[in-house]
Amino acid sequence: MNATRSKLPLPKTFRLPYHLGVYLAVNAVPDCCLIVDGMNCSMPKADFIYGNHDLRSTLFSHDGAHRILYTMAKPVKQGGNPEEKLSVLLEAAARSGRFGAVLLTALPFLKMSGMDYEGLAAGIRGGAPVAEVPADSMEADWLRGYDNALCSLAKSLPLPARRRGGVALAGYLMDRNEGDHAANIAELGRLLAACGLDLACVFPSGIPANELSRALAADLVVSLPYGRRAARAIAARSGAKLVETGLPLGVAGTAAWLAKVCLAAGKKSVPEAARGLERQAAAALRPALDILAHRNVVFAGDPHLFAAFAGFARETGLRLQAAFLDSDPVRLGTSLLPGKVLFSPDTAAAAAVTAGLGGYDRPDLLVGNSFAASEGFSPGLPLAELGFPSYGHHCLGPEPFLGYAGAPALAGRLVNALLHKN
Repeated sequence: MNATRSKLPLPKTFRLPYHLGVYLAVNAVPDCCLIVDGMNCSMPKADFIYGNHDLRSTLFSHDGAHRILYTMAKPVKQGGNPEEKLSVLLEAAARSGRFGAVLLTALPFLKMSGMDYEGLAAGIRGGAPVAEVPADSMEADWLRGYDNALCSLAKSLPLPARRRGGVALAGYLMDRNEGDHAANIAELGRLLAACGLDLACVFPSGIPANELSRALAADLVVSLPYGRRAARAIAARSGAKLVETGLPLGVAGTAAWLAKVCLAAGKKSVPEAARGLERQAAAALRPALDILAHRNVVFAGDPHLFAAFAGFARETGLRLQAAFLDSDPVRLGTSLLPGKVLFSPDTAAAAAVTAGLGGYDRPDLLVGNSFAASEGFSPGLPLAELGFPSYGHHCLGPEPFLGYAGAPALAGRLVNALLHKN
């Protein structure tokens, strides 16, 4: 039989792959190692992060001490005992003294072989904890990969000797180690302190694995949308109270977030100190409103950031015209939806949607990640880079986009993008 080939090109979709999310989780824990059973064909996905999106990434090292390792197992019959070989490698990594945690996953063709990765990981004794991350790259996207990796860490870290109390924020998207996320984490601590609450841990937040164990000693676990499974695992192991929230983005969004956290912490209302911060943020945001009001915006990025940004758009007077979301469909948690919301769209179809917006709906600004620009979603529009990946906007100093401090900073980023075009 002669092989046949379609004359139609394969569509390119706006959807980020599973292993990329796993790599992001490993990147966020500086002493975490990931062992991938399979060839190193998926290694280029790490280039989305190292040296491009995150200038402070430590996934790779100039001296060869990398934190992503491959077994180089091939999709053919292997010699010897592959399970024994993998066990030896896992034990060597766990006992090396270099890593605070070791994660194990596999490429699809080795998952199909029926290898008991969970059992292999559980069988390693001594040294750093070892845990399996489900090899779901054929079924799931990057957001699931990130959450699965965090969940595996949460289940494997040792329980602290005693409960220290405070609030753990689990499921933060620590997609890079630059100043935007460092400033976000500092801001989250400031907000909780203004409410009389102690921030025990942000999981993850660029801290080593043993420090992440502080999340398991908290009284309250706040589940952020990028790590619902991880947050549930932490609360289940520690017995802490669990509350699910969105992202504290914008003045109104941050106020609503704080009110929910305070209620879960047993406080009847948000303290005056936090309300004072709210008033300061509203005043700092005010000069941007005349420039932002009634401008049309197209968003392209992850669905959780979009849900939070939709509220920020409403409070600044921006008009969302379309949203292109780089994941499988999820519940958005907001009713503030534009006329067009597409999950994992064909990039050509997304560009056509934007091109079809005319007249009063013609967009003025693209807010989104680098791929939104490179894939031509909004040709000719100014871009305010926000989210992962961001190749053209780096933050070597503090530049929050969450919380009360992040509201005027983010508004300034949008204003600058609009004025630069003008």
